[in-house]
Amino acid sequence: MVLWLIGGYATLVAVWISCAVYVALFVRDKQRRADAYRVLKLIIGTATGTGGLVAALVRLHETGVL
Repeated sequence: MVLWLIGGYATLVAVWISCAVYVALFVRDKQRRADAYRVLKLIIGTATGTGGLVAALVRLHETGVL
């Protein structure tokens, strides 16, 4: 069950990153590209940052996996 939750989270983050990358690269509006790049930095920083890692480890410990 825990693997499904981790896989679902990873899939959701990958979809968010894909959408932000698409907008940042292929949209003609300069302001929307800048906003998408800012969102991309936020998503990647949150998903791979130490805060996200600590939260994931705490949650895994609570469920008894670690």
